[in-house]
Amino acid sequence: MKFGICTGIDDIHEAAEAGYDYVEMGAGTLVPAEDEPAFAVVKRKIKEAPLPVQAFNCFFSSGYRVTGPAVDLKVVGNYMDKVLRRASEAGASIMVFGSGGARKMPEGFNDVNRAWEQLAEAARLAAETGAKYGVMIVMEPLFKKGCNFFNRVDQGAAFVDRVAHPNLKLLADLFHVAEENEPLNNIAAAGKRLAHIHLPPPAIPETGEGTAYDFQGFFRALKQAGYNGRVSVEDNPGLLRKIAPPGARALAAPKERLAAVLAFLRKQ
Repeated sequence: MKFGICTGIDDIHEAAEAGYDYVEMGAGTLVPAEDEPAFAVVKRKIKEAPLPVQAFNCFFSSGYRVTGPAVDLKVVGNYMDKVLRRASEAGASIMVFGSGGARKMPEGFNDVNRAWEQLAEAARLAAETGAKYGVMIVMEPLFKKGCNFFNRVDQGAAFVDRVAHPNLKLLADLFHVAEENEPLNNIAAAGKRLAHIHLPPPAIPETGEGTAYDFQGFFRALKQAGYNGRVSVEDNPGLLRKIAPPGARALAAPKERLAAVLAFLRKQ
């Protein structure tokens, strides 16, 4: 497995010093509302960084609706094309489709079956567009606070099967899995549908008190699923953000602890 961390463009040097293999950044880094010269500045900064940017998340802002009565797939498609092209040019091969603000059913819209249909249409379009640029789309189940439907890995597995496009896969995030009390055997059952992983930082002396996540159980489930790809540390619990500034030592601690858990399980 490769370990990365979700961070900003100005913190890549700290991530490199901490020993990560790659970084994952928000799609907003690709300045989708700005012209090509503005993106060229960002791309140059990424290319000169000491670690590769291999994944982006937060595919859509809430201004781009993919469910509800006001969906405009032409506008959404144009946005997808720009963002996925730029992600590819930046060197990434993964785009995380979480984006709860864009995909949640808006107030007054209660047709969940239609919402699933609309999300499938958007996901299929994203997969087709991503295929043009060599970027895999990975669907992220979000806890109910983040989205009012599509909250579990087992739902994500069924969704990937429903869309049935080779460029659409699934993400599992232990933070959301734990928040939804989802059984870990759903991660094992997802199997080859999994193409990306998010993990919260462990609550250890370097990061402070927090939730005692079942990292061993999660890694066992990934092993059962046959997953051996990228794992990004994402600070959803906010542990690293409490450290001012979160320097290389603090950033390194989650990676070291998670790598140690993985190495222990491999010896069993």
